[in-house]
Amino acid sequence: MFGFLREVRPSRLSAYILCLSYHYARALGVICFGISKKGPNDALVGRKNFRLKWYSLILRICCSAMVCCFCAPYVVVLEDPYEWVLECMRLVACLVCTTCILVLQVFHEHEVLRMINSFLRLFRRVRQMSARTKLGFGGKREFVLLLFKVICLGYELICECHNLLFTSSLLGRLTILCEIIVELGSLMIIHIGFVGYLSVAALYSEVNSYVRLELRRQLRSLERPGGAPASRRQLRIASGRLEECVAVYDEIERVGRSFHVLLELPVLIILMAKIFATTVLAYEVIIRSERYPSQAGMWGLVLKSFADVILLTLAAHEAVSSSRVIRRLSLENFSGSDHKEWHVKLEMFLSRLNVNEFRVRPLGLFEVSNEIILVFLSSMITYFTYVMQYGIQTNRL
Repeated sequence: MFGFLREVRPSRLSAYILCLSYHYARALGVICFGISKKGPNDALVGRKNFRLKWYSLILRICCSAMVCCFCAPYVVVLEDPYEWVLECMRLVACLVCTTCILVLQVFHEHEVLRMINSFLRLFRRVRQMSARTKLGFGGKREFVLLLFKVICLGYELICECHNLLFTSSLLGRLTILCEIIVELGSLMIIHIGFVGYLSVAALYSEVNSYVRLELRRQLRSLERPGGAPASRRQLRIASGRLEECVAVYDEIERVGRSFHVLLELPVLIILMAKIFATTVLAYEVIIRSERYPSQAGMWGLVLKSFADVILLTLAAHEAVSSSRVIRRLSLENFSGSDHKEWHVKLEMFLSRLNVNEFRVRPLGLFEVSNEIILVFLSSMITYFTYVMQYGIQTNRL
């Protein structure tokens, strides 16, 4: 058994996790396209699925209508100010993200499908560049991040379904079920953003690995002992590989940018809602702990919201940092030949690499990086310290 586990590669496990997440998002009505194999090589291709699209639209509209009719009046009459702020923020964020999902499914279906096929085509193109056979998705870092994301998704689903136990009426359970579908569907926005940025990071990582291991070896082979010049055939082959690398880097940057532009608004909304909900929920658990019999469960929700923000930021930072790795490979040291055309092509290749830098800037407000994680961590620690001091001074702790 342990020998079998050693043979299982993290990239394969990551692919299984992505497949499971895809079907989970389909069941929630967030994804309305199908992915099937096509051609003799069984290449994955995204296709339109009208039945799934209508299922998604009907499910999302009906559940949103139920939430507006039965949950909104309950939230309006809440007397507790903290609970009212938390519930209003959660309800508004869910409805706004639901509207964004509907807009994407109805008006931007072609753009979404084109982007998905661009991602799948890029993975095939990158695998064809390398002489090594690689299956699955990403490497160990991508697997670890996906594993933490699956844990967050499972805990999220368990906590939401646990609310069904607190009502016995059919209408109450139906309303709670619709609320669960709307909330989980809205939270899928941040999970999709996480997978998208992680896919960009995985693409950059594979191309960087090819350049670092294979292309550098090919360029080094042009430098013959004794200063003998390389043949024109070798220069032509190396030139073609340089052009292919530039085209792939251009395509990754273009697809990543289109993904970021398409989802930056809903991702920013749910991200801000997550951060604000984490602060309010932490205050509720620390100061008003008597209202929550299950302290472990509530702290789990706080940590889960915190983990969602951290994982999204880590995935975006991984994509940004992977786009900059190529600058540190020192390819300019491989002259290869005294031909002027070869030097011009190599300089163009290096200059294009410096230009193709992927950045994540939601609406141009800030740049997502590790600095954001440090700011968020320090702010949360300061906030928790302040809340605990306030609780001690008011004899609530």
